[in-house]
Amino acid sequence: MLEFAVAVLIVCAAAIYWYARLFPVGWGRVRTALGLSTPQPTAGKGCGGCSGCDRSGKGGCH
Repeated sequence: MLEFAVAVLIVCAAAIYWYARLFPVGWGRVRTALGLSTPQPTAGKGCGGCSGCDRSGKGGCH
């Protein structure tokens, strides 16, 4: 019985790990819904709205 419980825990841990790796946006929503993290703002990230901001998502200005 103990072996079965350990096997179930290992399978659950692996499933959570791969879900987080394959679906990071969905995992972020799950964590936020469970109260494990706070929502991260996406607007205004990077240069703070300067006109020469790199909009490709790589960050950096000019």
